[in-house]
Amino acid sequence: MELQAKKIYLDYNATTPLAPEVILCLSEALTKAWANPSSSSEIGQSAKELINQARKKVATMLNAKPSEITFVSGGTEANNMVLHTALKYFNSGSGKLGQGASLKPHILTTNVEHDAILLPLRHYETEKLADVDFVPVSMSSGQVLVEEIEKLIKPNTCLVTVMLANNETGVIMPVAEISRKIRELNEIRQKEGLCRILIHTDAAQAIGKISVDVEELGVDYLTIVGHKFYGPRIGALFVKEMAEDSTPLYPMFFGGGQERGLRPGTENTPMIHGLGCAAELVSQNLQKYQEAMKKTRDLLEKSLIVEFGENIIVNCDTALRLPNTSSVSFRETTMTGGEILSRCPHLMASTGAACHGTGKPSVILMASGVSCEDARSAVRLSVGRDTAPAEIEQIVQMLKLALKRD
Repeated sequence: MELQAKKIYLDYNATTPLAPEVILCLSEALTKAWANPSSSSEIGQSAKELINQARKKVATMLNAKPSEITFVSGGTEANNMVLHTALKYFNSGSGKLGQGASLKPHILTTNVEHDAILLPLRHYETEKLADVDFVPVSMSSGQVLVEEIEKLIKPNTCLVTVMLANNETGVIMPVAEISRKIRELNEIRQKEGLCRILIHTDAAQAIGKISVDVEELGVDYLTIVGHKFYGPRIGALFVKEMAEDSTPLYPMFFGGGQERGLRPGTENTPMIHGLGCAAELVSQNLQKYQEAMKKTRDLLEKSLIVEFGENIIVNCDTALRLPNTSSVSFRETTMTGGEILSRCPHLMASTGAACHGTGKPSVILMASGVSCEDARSAVRLSVGRDTAPAEIEQIVQMLKLALKRD
């Protein structure tokens, strides 16, 4: 009887497996620190200490202070919390408006954000809670341009939120440059009595793949998602502390005093401890991870181009991209990306964001300058820390066989 062929996973942008070290941390917390962290008992205090350690480890990974880290359920909650805060901050009377300006808060984002940003903002528009501009990214690079954001800033602008790296194309956005420009504008706005513009970046796809330093980025808020860097499905939110003008954060829930009253509810100690462990691994090994993933991703793209020649394109390859991400489109085929993958039963990959697969051409790719036809046949291949060169050759052959049968 033939042995079943090994399946190859190339969907690390969707989620990652738990690192072995993280599994040990989870087990430790589940068996030795299971008590309520708010309890004064010895085991309760052990749980509290694990949470404190995790906060320090996440902060170290980002070059932040432990007091700037708030644990939440995941990226969606963190993003919604920032958007909720922006509305409350503006409506609290944070600054005067120019004559004739809208009384509603104004928020700027890009047209290629994750749904955890796009959908809440569309809801705000529908409910007439805020005015929102979705800034188009460059059709040649997939990056948003700083000047395009600056053009759309209004007296009632209260938040700019731009992802650090796109989950489908891997394109890295110029967040540090955007922050610098916004801070320059904020100095002028302060003199005019206008609302300070808050700055947020969703760093879900970037952490564990490139350096993420909150001081270099200059942001007020940054979203952290554990399961994107070999940690558990829990998240955190970085909120910048400023000596004179502290960054606001308004809770979405009310209950106990956990997380300084900002995120009430008994803490999920095992998941938080696991997140801290995953963050520590990133702090210790980022360069190694980055180099290994880039080497493998580059080998993948080179091998695909050698095999398919002009019948394949690497989307957004002129832009600075994550070291592990490759969005490729196949030409001279009538198949969609999903149909191509369905003919590769031993390849686990995707056509785009795992959260909203529709079978239609990716709007993110088309917004980034990829034609509808090319977006239709696109496949996202995202390698991991341990993806082996031998697996790359197998993947190329799988795709070759799949496309031969068209």
